[in-house]
Amino acid sequence: MKTYQYLDAENLVVAVFDEDGISRKSMLASKLPEGAVVEPYIAPPTPIPSTVTRFQALAVLAAGGYLPTIKTYIATLGEDNIARLAWENATDWERTSPTLNALATMLNLTSAEVDDLFVAASQVSA
Repeated sequence: MKTYQYLDAENLVVAVFDEDGISRKSMLASKLPEGAVVEPYIAPPTPIPSTVTRFQALAVLAAGGYLPTIKTYIATLGEDNIARLAWENATDWERTSPTLNALATMLNLTSAEVDDLFVAASQVSA
């Protein structure tokens, strides 16, 4: 069951509700020792997908303006170059792919920025 927390301006929990809309704040508070403070809810970090589809990746790269640079770079590679073959033929892109990480380095993207692109790509649908 999901719970929802409402925080005040100082990020203190002012209400906790279940999906059914029942407030659990008073029940929660009654179980705490006197003077205890309910800490604000901190959402877990967004999981980084290990794989996205080619379409999802291309959509995010196009939206970020990276596609022209990548296409120019790929055109400089020989037809039998593994990076070119991967770029042109992979149906899924893996976060740990050496080709993908080489392209990220060429674009001066940090690991965190590539993670962000993977998260954004995973949310793209055709």
